[in-house]
Amino acid sequence: MLGIALQMRDSKKHKVKSALIAFSYNNINIFFTIQNMPFWILFPVLLLCGERISDIVQLTFPGMGFSRAGEPYFSPDGLTVAFQATLFGEESYQIYVMGLAELIPRRISTGSGTCTCAYFRPDGKKIIFASSHSAPEAASLSPSSVTNGRYKWHFTPYMNIYESNSDGSEMRPLTRGAAYSAECSYAPDGTKIVFASNRDGNMHIYVMDGDGGHVRRLTRKEGVYHGGPFFSPDGTKIVFRADYDAPDRLQLYIMDADGSNLEKLFDDPYINWAPTWHPRGNHIIYTTSRHGHDRYELYLLDLCTRQQYRVTDSPGFDGLASFSRDGTKLVWTSKRSSGASHIYLATIEVPP
Repeated sequence: MLGIALQMRDSKKHKVKSALIAFSYNNINIFFTIQNMPFWILFPVLLLCGERISDIVQLTFPGMGFSRAGEPYFSPDGLTVAFQATLFGEESYQIYVMGLAELIPRRISTGSGTCTCAYFRPDGKKIIFASSHSAPEAASLSPSSVTNGRYKWHFTPYMNIYESNSDGSEMRPLTRGAAYSAECSYAPDGTKIVFASNRDGNMHIYVMDGDGGHVRRLTRKEGVYHGGPFFSPDGTKIVFRADYDAPDRLQLYIMDADGSNLEKLFDDPYINWAPTWHPRGNHIIYTTSRHGHDRYELYLLDLCTRQQYRVTDSPGFDGLASFSRDGTKLVWTSKRSSGASHIYLATIEVPP
C-alpha cells in the first residue's frame, strides 16, 4: 500500500510545505516526511496512491433491473442501505431499501415522479426522502441530464420531503409547495432535519423540526447555490457545499448549527462536493474533480490538521459516500465495473 498526506501547499511557490508518505510491504511499514518539495515532483506520487478501502463488494447490478443506482446511506444498525435507482426503460429515480445480507431491493417510494436523498432517522424507525410525485405532471419530470459530458442535476419543481416507515408505509409530507426541497438528513438525535431548498428564490440551507414545523433559513448569501447539508455527529456543526467563488465551482464549508461562524474548509481550483462526516467527527469524506471530470474520486479531509487522504483510485466516477455508524464501512456510488453508476461497499481505513 502507498499512502500520502498533504499538510498544506504554498501556492505562490508551487511547493508542498510538508507531506507524510507511508509505504507498506510484506507487513513492514515505512514512513518518511518531505518538506518544501515542488508540487510538480510530488504530483506523480499522488497519482500512484492506492485506495484506502478493501474488501470491495458491488451491491447493485443491472440484473436487479437497475440501469443506474447511487447515493446510498446506511441504516443505524448497519444492516440495510437506502438508495436511489432507475429501472431500465425509465428516466426517474425511485427510493429503495436493501438488506446487506440478502441483497433484495424493495421500493418504498410511490413509483411516480422522481426521488432523491433517502436518509434513516437515527433510531432506524423512520426514513426521509424527497419526491416529486405530487407534481401536476409528475410522470414527465426528469431528475438530471448530461450535456457535453457534464452531469447536471435539475431542481425539480414540487420536489418535497416525505417521511415514512422504513418499509414505505405511513408516508406523510414534511414540506409542501412547488419549490424544490430535498438534500435532507436528520440531526443525530432525530429532532431536526437539515435540507436545501429554492423556496426563497436561490438555493439555501434550512433546518426544520422533525415533524416539518418551525422552518428556519440558515444561509444568507444570495445568487449562489448552497446544498448537500449534514449535521456533525455531535449536532453542533453543519457541513455543506456552495459555489461562492464562481458559478458551479463547488467548495466545502462548515457552519454552526444555527448558521453562524461560516468557514471554508480549503481552497483549490477543483469541484469539491458531497461532503459527509465520519462518525468520530474529525474527518469528512468528499467527492472531487481533482483527477478530471471523467474521474471523480473520494478524499478524506482531517478537520484538525486539514491533511487530505485519497480514498479511491479507479477509472470512472467514485463519489457520494457515507459511513456506517461505527466508521469502519463505506458505501458509495461508482462506475468502476460497467461504466454505469452502481453502489459499492468496502472496509475503510480512516486515520485516528
